[in-house]
Amino acid sequence: MTAVRRVVMPVLLLAVAFAALLGSNYLNDQLHENLGEVATDDSVPPGVGTPLVSTRRLTPLLAPSLTEPDFFDTLDGIMAAAPSSACVHVTLDDRAPPLYESNASIQVMPSEAFLLLTLATAHKELGPDHAYSTSVLSVVPMEDGVVNGDIYIVGGGDPLLLTPEFVATLDEGENRLHTPIEQLAQDLVDDGLALVTGAVVGDATRYDDLLYVGSWPPNIIESQNIGTLLALQFDDGWVQFPVPDSAVEGEEAVEETTEGTVGYQAAENPPFYAAALFDDMLEARDVVIRRSPRSEAVPEGEEAYTLATIESAPLSEHYQQILDNRDIETTELLLKEIGQVTSGTGSTRAGSRAVETVLAGVGVDVDEFQVLQFDGSGLDPANVATCPVFTALFDSDEFGPFFHELLPTAAEDTSLQTRFAGVESPERIRAFSGGSSNGTAMIGYIDIGRGQEMTFAFIANQQDVSDNQALRELEDRIVRHLATLRAKPSLDDIGLEPLRVS
Repeated sequence: MTAVRRVVMPVLLLAVAFAALLGSNYLNDQLHENLGEVATDDSVPPGVGTPLVSTRRLTPLLAPSLTEPDFFDTLDGIMAAAPSSACVHVTLDDRAPPLYESNASIQVMPSEAFLLLTLATAHKELGPDHAYSTSVLSVVPMEDGVVNGDIYIVGGGDPLLLTPEFVATLDEGENRLHTPIEQLAQDLVDDGLALVTGAVVGDATRYDDLLYVGSWPPNIIESQNIGTLLALQFDDGWVQFPVPDSAVEGEEAVEETTEGTVGYQAAENPPFYAAALFDDMLEARDVVIRRSPRSEAVPEGEEAYTLATIESAPLSEHYQQILDNRDIETTELLLKEIGQVTSGTGSTRAGSRAVETVLAGVGVDVDEFQVLQFDGSGLDPANVATCPVFTALFDSDEFGPFFHELLPTAAEDTSLQTRFAGVESPERIRAFSGGSSNGTAMIGYIDIGRGQEMTFAFIANQQDVSDNQALRELEDRIVRHLATLRAKPSLDDIGLEPLRVS
């Protein structure tokens, strides 16, 4: 070997090694672009770049899970098994572009996840302390316990005005939040009411007079699963309902029937039925009422005297009722209340316009994001949206804290506990899960450590299936895999100084 070769070969080998280190650093930077912020060292002189020996080059060794190339390949594989009408959208600390997305621009039916839009709008437009008020008015003052005329029970939209008989039918595990309407009757008696020369009149004019959402198909209304949606109604508008054994002392339970139908039957005129029940409550307390109940509005132009008022629990407690029970009536009446407060019109459409305004405030144009909303609960099969609608809402500064507080973790919620058993630190997952027989949705957050958080939305639909079990299993696989992601340490976390070559 010549002297020249003895000099040149080591130089070439050193150059190759140096180039390899630079290439490794470049690839590492690319992998970090969406997977966590790598701290920079401001003390490195301009033009030097990353030192040859640097803690930055140790990062792949300290957190290899983030640099494994098959993380995204695995997600692709899971989505390859999903139906064509399925989308997933994942962001990291609200950064753009998204960490991962698949079919992000296709329209899907979010089903129950649509109620999240209603809750966010209520939180902004009404506030957590907002309460529904139900009042008893008269157009003449009460004197010596006598109202010389009618008394009006005026509905304020409270969806949880329940009688003791209906409360007794609720399952033991069901959230039993309700407004005890019998207390309103007792308050009148305690204030001295003894005689009404007129009638008890039900007034439901705060909202429109549609018993159900106008776009709902007949099979939803005829299912006997949905109560009515008026501003004044008792017991979800049911005029009869099955009484369980536990609610009948010493007797066998009897399910009332009407024309061959067992179980529930909705009132044709809920405010009239509410007035009739309230009439019975007062008479049971020895109040004399001379005329039969009816329904109509309080006369306009007359001075009204408030005889008694009862308020519901604050909306913050209604939110939990909605999430725990997927309470359709409570959600739909909440949307009408939003419409009433924001526009003076208590209708589903007015409430939906308020939702559109809220979405626009977080950068979601309903046309661009292909949002079509026909109700507040997601029951209408015509409701559609895209996955990024939900990540944008959850990532926003305005609503992020609200959903963090509202949604349960996989360590708290019984259903999520079962589905994510074995996941490391399940309290890191905070999510909403909902669906229908042919669709499913899960939207939430995953804490990946070091102050970083992932937001995800997965929605899938599949027609002509009897249940959504296969879709739920797919949903679980995606969230379980996302939960394997861990944030990389920064230079500050490592606590080492780069070694410099002078």
